[in-house]
Amino acid sequence: MYTREQVRALTDRIFNMASGADAVQVEVNANERSGTRWANSTITTNLVQYDRQVTITVRRGSRQGSASTRDFGDAGLREAIGEAIDQAESANENANLPEWLGAQTYLDVDAVLPSGVGFGPAARAMMVKESLDLCDQMNVVGSGYIPKMYQATCTANTNGLFAFYAFAEAGFVLTCRTPDGAGSGWAGITGIKDIRDIDATALTRTAAGKALGSVKPRAIEPGRYTVILEPRANARFLSLMTGIFNQRNAEAGGNFLSGATAGTTKIGEKVFSDLFSLRSQVGHPVLRQTPIMNDLSPAAPVTWVEQGVLRTLSVDAALARERNIAPTPAAVNMSLVMDGADQSVEDIIRTTRRGLLVTFFWYIRGVDPATLLNTGMTRDGLFLIENGEIVGPVQNFRWNMSPLVGYNNVTAVGRPVPMHMGESYDGGNTAMIPPVRIEDFYMTSVSPAV
Repeated sequence: MYTREQVRALTDRIFNMASGADAVQVEVNANERSGTRWANSTITTNLVQYDRQVTITVRRGSRQGSASTRDFGDAGLREAIGEAIDQAESANENANLPEWLGAQTYLDVDAVLPSGVGFGPAARAMMVKESLDLCDQMNVVGSGYIPKMYQATCTANTNGLFAFYAFAEAGFVLTCRTPDGAGSGWAGITGIKDIRDIDATALTRTAAGKALGSVKPRAIEPGRYTVILEPRANARFLSLMTGIFNQRNAEAGGNFLSGATAGTTKIGEKVFSDLFSLRSQVGHPVLRQTPIMNDLSPAAPVTWVEQGVLRTLSVDAALARERNIAPTPAAVNMSLVMDGADQSVEDIIRTTRRGLLVTFFWYIRGVDPATLLNTGMTRDGLFLIENGEIVGPVQNFRWNMSPLVGYNNVTAVGRPVPMHMGESYDGGNTAMIPPVRIEDFYMTSVSPAV
């Protein structure tokens, strides 16, 4: 992989080679995508994939051309530069070419740690063995995934821009089943920069314990329940509404965050529970996050919701230019932190009179875009709580719920952990997510899931 110094040396080489152009911009992408998968307590895949590419854009007057190559040698770069210049010379004049940014000052983030960089197949195999040995002891079958991403990106130009960002991260996700398939449990953590923060033994004990504890579930009626969403379930639930924090859409009306009169928003108004706060925190000590926005301007911390009050909406580059204001990033493009409290899931259970402990949501689908009503199912461990204690497993449910309603009904939050918000477990969508207790969560029908 490439360090800041190596990438700067590469871009400087290209600028020197392209001295015949009026201006040059270079995009560098280099990445390692690797992972280990196992099923039925046996490793099935060890994947390591490397890729790199440089895209060179040159300008000759008001004409522009681009070319890409994976050959970083002098001959390969000169060929790409020549192709870009040829393309520029044959292009039509364009008087509206946007001005490239000059030098920017970005927040200093440390997203590449030695433990993450060196987390190779052998280390992952040892982690899997540690997990499977415990599965054998607890008489469950383990299946899981350890993803690793190591990536360096940079956009640099002859105006002085050098927007470099690199990260290395991994995760550990595990599903345990009883040998007869009657019980299932899940545990995991994702988006980890420091591999020492992954405790495979503890996660395996949790997943195996849920698998064993979910056998012979009790049948209870559908209805509205107090639920405690563990971080994975809460991450998926939160992901259903991150797209609403948009200034243009809110001003257009018909949006949950639209104001009472045309062209206004609910900024400054209470829209969620007092216990709901949502931020984008560039420089978070646990999360990896880019300090560079999509338009290459510097990113900064953003508070979206503070104790239920809407504080900010995202402003895209076009709207920012129209109003001569600074853009703010879309919430989905920044590392999110849902604020929590210093209590565990067990602490929240102890203060719950009656409810359901939810491990996992799956097969979530939209029902009504206007209200963000969604439907989905529970799986991998659903447990009944009575008088502050788990009294046993219950059958899984299909649910219908909107996060706009759910996050108005929050009555407790716990300690946040890194958790991926999407259906997959890799990519740049990890947030700090706490467990939450939500009242009146609508379980509509019984689900056959395990």
